[in-house]
Amino acid sequence: MIKQYSEKPYRILFLGETYRADAQTWIKGIEKVSGLKIETMEVDPTGSRILRMLKFLRFWLNILRIKKNEYDFVLAERATSYGFFSLFVPAKVHVVAQQGITDAYPETGFSGIYKRYLQKKVYQKVDLIHAWGEVMVPAMLQSNADPAKILVMPKGMDLTKYAFYDPFKRVINQHAIVTRSLTDVYHHEVILDSVAILKSRKIVIYLTVVGDGNLMEDLKSKSKSLGIQDLVDFKGRISNDALPPLLQRSSIYISVPETEGVSASLFEAMASGCFPIVTDLPGTRAFIRNNENGILIPVNDANALADAIQKFLESAEEYFPAINQNRRYIENIVNLERNMKVIFAKYLEILKSKTEVTN
Repeated sequence: MIKQYSEKPYRILFLGETYRADAQTWIKGIEKVSGLKIETMEVDPTGSRILRMLKFLRFWLNILRIKKNEYDFVLAERATSYGFFSLFVPAKVHVVAQQGITDAYPETGFSGIYKRYLQKKVYQKVDLIHAWGEVMVPAMLQSNADPAKILVMPKGMDLTKYAFYDPFKRVINQHAIVTRSLTDVYHHEVILDSVAILKSRKIVIYLTVVGDGNLMEDLKSKSKSLGIQDLVDFKGRISNDALPPLLQRSSIYISVPETEGVSASLFEAMASGCFPIVTDLPGTRAFIRNNENGILIPVNDANALADAIQKFLESAEEYFPAINQNRRYIENIVNLERNMKVIFAKYLEILKSKTEVTN
């Protein structure tokens, strides 16, 4: 039983894109350990830039209508967007989670300037800053975040949904999977090029592309122009329950973004027994040791990706012990229920301290 510090049940508001797997993990994890139902607010991301700006204006006005002390906690993703709006919610405790290695991205130009400004303001004012991994902490400290406000812990994942297939007891197949949104930062075109390169080497790879985004039609057209349309299956956006079986039938997980924080999709792949081939970034080096429990490749290099896939297929058995270690790592470090109990206890600790001060 969770002790209450008020007569009424806690009310929690989440600001963020609830369709995202990361957001759903956070929401459902807190709901499970707290026994509470989290309320949500978000902006429909579709439409032109001007239309989205108008939607955010209406979103902000709706936030300003929230009554004082209506919520005990407000949780928000990304300091430079929903995290900033969360400051206008008159909640007792404000929590923000950094989305990637930094939320001030891109780091150059006018966009980088105003995002760094917003990030600093948010980190100065909130009560708790989530770093889902150590790799996120430097950007927080550079934004003058109080180290005492930073909680470093992965959200975790529901391991009951992700069955692990021991590589020593399965047949390594030619199936690869990518589960990132179809936007520029994830460089799906590089993955398609690598499939075409392998085909030219008489190596057939069947690629499952999970996710949606503004590049869907362009990527479908590219697969046709490369002559690999029969090798690529674009699934679009699917439910969380439909994802585990697709991971379990795949031998290889591919992700080649140009920036990375702490990737829930990488954890899902590691839990399912997929061998990770990912770009060499601080966010991936935190979990993948090159040529041991995965392969790290340069950003935007289709030939290197093709070489890595071929290398794994030709010497898969060498990696079997590390694939088993990946699952054990997830079980030990990324357990949803255990981590969420610690995280929610921290929320309650902050609420109690603030309540005692006001009383």
